[in-house]
Amino acid sequence: MKLIKAKIYGFGKWVDQEFDFKQDYQVIFGSNEAGKTTLLNFIKSILFGFASARGDNKYLQYKPKNSSSYGGELEFQSDDKSLWLVRRVEGKGNGTVTLFHDDQQVPESLLQEIIGSFTKDDFEHTHVFDDKNILSIYGLDEKQLETEIMSVGAVGSKEWLATADRMNEAAETIYKKRGQKQPLVTKLKERDDLLVEKSEFENQQVAYRKVESQLAQVQEKFDRNEELLKSVSQNENDLRNLDKKWPRYEQLSSSKVPAGSGISVSNDDWENFLTDNQELSTLQETSTTNRVAQLDNVEKQILVNYRTNQKRLDYIRNQKFELQNLQFHRDDMKSKLLKVDTQVDQLFKNNPQLSEDMKPLSSSELGKITPQQNTKNYNLPLIIIGIAVILMFLTKNPLKLIFAIVAIACGVWYWYQGKNSKFKGASGPSFLQQKGYENLTRENILNLQSVVIQLANFRTIQNGLSDGIKAIEVDLNKWRNILIELNVLDKSYKKDNYNEQIEKYFTRLDKIKARADLNAQSASETEKITNDRNQRLQEINAEISRIVAKYQVPNVETFVQMHTNQVQNQRIINEVKQDKAFLGDDLKKLQQYNSHDSLMRDLNQVTKKKQQLTDRNNELSRQMGSLKEQMQQVYDNTQYQKLVDQLAQNQADIVEYYDEWLARKLASKWIRKMLNIATENRYPRMIARATQYFSLLTNNNYIRIDFNKNDIGVISQDKNKFNVHELSQATTIQLYISLRLAFVTEIADLIKLPILIDDAFVDFDISRTNNVFKLIQEVAKSNQVIYVTANEPKHLSQDHILRLGGSNNG
Repeated sequence: MKLIKAKIYGFGKWVDQEFDFKQDYQVIFGSNEAGKTTLLNFIKSILFGFASARGDNKYLQYKPKNSSSYGGELEFQSDDKSLWLVRRVEGKGNGTVTLFHDDQQVPESLLQEIIGSFTKDDFEHTHVFDDKNILSIYGLDEKQLETEIMSVGAVGSKEWLATADRMNEAAETIYKKRGQKQPLVTKLKERDDLLVEKSEFENQQVAYRKVESQLAQVQEKFDRNEELLKSVSQNENDLRNLDKKWPRYEQLSSSKVPAGSGISVSNDDWENFLTDNQELSTLQETSTTNRVAQLDNVEKQILVNYRTNQKRLDYIRNQKFELQNLQFHRDDMKSKLLKVDTQVDQLFKNNPQLSEDMKPLSSSELGKITPQQNTKNYNLPLIIIGIAVILMFLTKNPLKLIFAIVAIACGVWYWYQGKNSKFKGASGPSFLQQKGYENLTRENILNLQSVVIQLANFRTIQNGLSDGIKAIEVDLNKWRNILIELNVLDKSYKKDNYNEQIEKYFTRLDKIKARADLNAQSASETEKITNDRNQRLQEINAEISRIVAKYQVPNVETFVQMHTNQVQNQRIINEVKQDKAFLGDDLKKLQQYNSHDSLMRDLNQVTKKKQQLTDRNNELSRQMGSLKEQMQQVYDNTQYQKLVDQLAQNQADIVEYYDEWLARKLASKWIRKMLNIATENRYPRMIARATQYFSLLTNNNYIRIDFNKNDIGVISQDKNKFNVHELSQATTIQLYISLRLAFVTEIADLIKLPILIDDAFVDFDISRTNNVFKLIQEVAKSNQVIYVTANEPKHLSQDHILRLGGSNNG
C-alpha cells in the first residue's frame, strides 16, 4: 500500500488541510513548530486509533483548539491500483473508523488489508524513526544493545528475547562451561576430588609394607649409582679439557723448529735501512718542477699578442669609458626615437583624416580658403518669408498673391546664397591637392593645420635621431674592427656590449701576466732545490750500500729476504714455546691418542655413560620420593565412612542443579527457536540487505555484519572485526538503522506501510546525512518513505519536497 493523500478535518494545528504524497519518498520540510511531527502523528492516529485521555497520552491526542472536527482521512493505493480510504473521527475508544475500497464502503475488519496484524506498538517499533527511539540507543549497555538490535528481526519479539536472556543468565548462574564459582561446577569438582580420595583410602593399608621394602631396595641402588656417576663425571671433565687443547696440540705437532743460521741482521741496522729507504722513496716521488701553474698555448699567445700591440691595447683600456659613452648615447637616442614613434602613431590614431602626404599651408594659402565676412544678414530672407506667409493668410486677393510671390522670391534668394557659401577641395585651389588635402572640407583643412605642423616637427626629430644613431653605429663598428684585429673580441661575437668584453679580456690578461712573473721568479729557486735533492739521493744510496755490504749479500732484495726469514724463524720458535706452556702436563695424555677422532670416541662413550647414570639416578630419586609419600598416608576407617556419605550427598546435589540448569537452558533455546520459526527464517536475507545498507551509510568502511546467536559484529574494509560495543555512537546508530530498514524491506511482502522518519538524524554530520538520503532513495524502491525535517535537504528533486509554513504547533 502506498499513501497518496491525507485530508485533515482537525488535528492539532491542522484544520481543513490536504496533502499529496509521492509514492516512493516524500520529504516534508518546515521550520520548528511548522506541524511536521503533528502530520506524522495524524497518519499513525488514523491507522491505529487516537491516543487515550489517560495520563501523559492526553498530550498526544492533538485535539484542535480552533475547530469542532477531530480526525481525517488517509487514501492508499494498492499494488493492483485500487484505492483504499481510511476515515477516522472522534468517537468511543480509538475513534470511529469508516473504510472505503474504490468508493464503496467495506467492513472495518478489512483494515487488515492495509495494516495487517500490526499494532501501533509494532508499527512504531519497525516503521517509525524519531529522535526518541534513536537517542535511546546511546543509553544501552553492551548486552542491552545486542538485544535491541536482535529484536529488530522479529515483530514484538523484544520481550521474548529479554525472557530468553534472563533464562540463559539464570542457567549460567548454575553452570558455565569455563566457570569457577557456579554451584554445579563446584559440585562436579568436589565429586572428582572425593573419588580420588576414596581410592587412596582403599589401597593405603595393603600397600604400606610393600612400599617400605621397595624403598630400601631403591635406596641401595641409588647409593651405588651415585658413586659410579661421580667417577664417570670426573673422567668426562678430563676428556673435555683434552678436547679443548687438541687444536694447540696439533699446531705444536706440525711446527718445525728452524735450524740456527750464521748471520743475523741487527735491529739498529734494520731500522737505519728502513729510514734511509723511506727517505729515498720520498725524494724520488717528490717533483722538482715549478709549483706555479705553467701557461698553456692560448695564454702564451695572449701574452705575445699583448707585448706586440702593447701601446694600442693600453690605449683601448684607457678609452673604454669613451666607448661606453657612445653606447649610452646610442641607446638614449633609440629610446627617444621610440617615444617619438609612439607619439606619431597616437597622432594618426586620434586624427583619422591625417595623411602622410599633407604639408602645412602658408598664411597666403590659408587666406585663399578662409571665407570673407558677409556684412549682410543672411537671416533676413527667412524673416521676410515668415512675415509674408503670415500676411498671405491674413489678407485677401490680390495682396495674398503678392505676399506669396515675395515669400517664394526670398526663399530662392536664400538658397542661392547658401549654395555659394559651400566649398569643396575638389573645386578649390590647386595647391590643396598638391599638399594632400584633396576631398576635404574647408573646416577639416583648417582644423588639421596644427596637427600637420606637429607631424612635420615629429618627422624632423625622427630624422635627426636616426642620423645620430647611424653616426654612432659607424663609430662602434670601427671600434669592433679594432677589437677583432687585436684579438680582444672574437669574430663570432654578435652583441655590441664591447665594454664588458674589454673588461673580461684585460682581467684575464692581468692574471696571465702575474703567473708569467711568478714563473720567472721561481725558476732559480727550482734549480737550487733540484741540486740539493740530487746530492741527498747520492748520500742515501751510499748509506744503503754500506749496510748491505756489511752482511755480505749481493743486493738490497737479498738483504730484505734475509731479514724476513730471520723474523719468520723467530715467530715459529716463540709459538712452539707458547704451545708447550699452554699444554703443560696434558701433553703426555694427548700424545697417547693418534688422532682427534680417537679422543672424541672416548669422550662420547663417557658422555653417554654419564647420561645413562644420570637418568638412572633421577629415576631412582623419583621412586624414593613417591614411596616415601605413600608411606606417610595412614589408613582411617572413620574418615573413609565420612567420605562415602559426602559422595552420596554430592551426587544428589548434582542431579538437582543439573535439572534446574537444563530446564532454563532449554526454555531459552526454545524461545529463540520459536521466534526464528515465527519470522520464517528471514534473518539471512535481512542481514544481507542490512549489510548493503550499512556499507552505504558508512562510505564502504564496513563490508559485512556477523549475526551469530547473541554475538553481533561488523567487518571493516581492512578485514578487522569489531563488536557492537566497540563502535562509535554514530556508527552504532547507522547499524541499528540499517537493520531496521532491512527488516522493514524484508517483510514488505507481508505488510507494506509507509516508513515515517521524524528528523531522526539531526546529530549526523553532512557526510552521514547525505548517505541517509541515498539510503532513503534506495529503500523507497520497495517501501514508501515519508521524511520530515527542519533542515532543507540538498541535491534532491524539488518535486519530492513539500514545504510547510506557519509556527503555531509542533
